[in-house]
Amino acid sequence: METQSALVSILIPLFNSEKYIRKALESVATQTYSNIEVVIVDDFSSDSSVAIVESFFIEHDHIRRSISHNVKNEGVSFTRNKLVEHAKGDFICFLDSDDYFEHDAISYLMNIVVSNNTDIGQCLYYSETPEGVQRGTVNQFSPNKILKGKDAVFSMLENEITGFLWHKIFKRDLFLNVHFDTTLPVFEDYLVIMTMFLNGADISFGSEPKYHYVQHVSSLTKKSYRKALDRLQYLEITKSLIKPLIISESDKLRIIKHEYIVALMVFINAIKFGAPVNEVAEIQKRINVSCLFRLKPQLNYKKFYSILMIRISPVLLYFSLKTVFKIKA
Repeated sequence: METQSALVSILIPLFNSEKYIRKALESVATQTYSNIEVVIVDDFSSDSSVAIVESFFIEHDHIRRSISHNVKNEGVSFTRNKLVEHAKGDFICFLDSDDYFEHDAISYLMNIVVSNNTDIGQCLYYSETPEGVQRGTVNQFSPNKILKGKDAVFSMLENEITGFLWHKIFKRDLFLNVHFDTTLPVFEDYLVIMTMFLNGADISFGSEPKYHYVQHVSSLTKKSYRKALDRLQYLEITKSLIKPLIISESDKLRIIKHEYIVALMVFINAIKFGAPVNEVAEIQKRINVSCLFRLKPQLNYKKFYSILMIRISPVLLYFSLKTVFKIKA
């Protein structure tokens, strides 16, 4: 397949993004890869997002596009399913409406999948504020090899392959039997990618950042402890999905390690967003001391003793973290 011959669908879920959608679209319009279509589904925006999109495509009427609208606010999973349904490309990329691409992002991603003959390609990304200031840590996983099936799944569990859709490119056929679960409050994208690997998809990697992931203070303040705790629901689904892959003691320890690290992150984030002590204390039931001590060589000092504290005294850890975060009890 010639790199420039395949049609790439760039899927944009749109919802109240009037401040950012034009920059996102401009990053599409300046792509060095020419054979693209833009597919937008508006999730019942109440601001001027749709008007900005329509104005942009009047100015750039050469760009192939499809624009549709939900008749009510349906949420991101419903909207992504609709986006995939409308996509005509051989390959699919996702672009969040407040993020943007480097000008050669699609060419770079296409080169990854075509040169390696894989189903998915992943590049690195920038994490930044709306002003372009670098913020937080980013995933730097770019091995010079192809991962598939069990290897790819465990790489996800170990936070090497991310669960983000937007710095990847996918063969369109991967979505024939995979859909975003509209009942899940979090990690629906993560589970879609994991299911693809369980279905036999393979992935190759690039070592350059080509996507700009923009973090907003406003989006952070919308988080709640309930959303943090909802991640525990994802854990149960994950364990059910990968159960057939767990065939050795080493496999068991890898999934337990993943569960305990997620439990720790949920515990910490739930406290940050105001969870009452009785709800975070429930996480205690997930920790088995014997298993934890078997994992000790694989955990750093802070993680090991923090997880241990969840098990032996979650209330003490709760109030200790409130003091650290300067949160009033």
